[in-house]
Amino acid sequence: MGDAASWAGVVIAVASMIVSIMAMVKSLQAQREANAAQRRIVEIEEHRDVEKRLDSLQAKLQPQLRKTGTTSYRLYLVNNGLAEARNIRVRMDGVPLAEHGAGGRGEGMPSIVGPAAEASCFLPLSQDCHPLFEVEVQWDDDSGTGRAYRTTLTF
Repeated sequence: MGDAASWAGVVIAVASMIVSIMAMVKSLQAQREANAAQRRIVEIEEHRDVEKRLDSLQAKLQPQLRKTGTTSYRLYLVNNGLAEARNIRVRMDGVPLAEHGAGGRGEGMPSIVGPAAEASCFLPLSQDCHPLFEVEVQWDDDSGTGRAYRTTLTF
């Protein structure tokens, strides 16, 4: 009977060791997964910080055509960004605004628009010159040069 009892003790010891090893493997696997998830969270937060910093350096200009009287219109540039737009260039239908038939004579578009601000110029529209206008606005800001926005303006 002594042999059977010692044999049972060995089996129990081996089984306990196997269970302990399996628990350790599972624990290591869970720790690796938790570390990978934590690294991914850190990467996401770092990416958000980079985007936030980039947003703070960018102007976001959008042109709008607004009626200001019964037959008069103005071209507005609205800056929805957090930075100043400088060196603004506007092209309508592929030509500079000042050379376009709808470009306001003598009144040009300001070259700077601050954050959360807008600027405008008069557009003397007539039967010969009316929207659809393909508009491209280019500007420089703290994030770089040659930023652009293109759209089609109509009534």
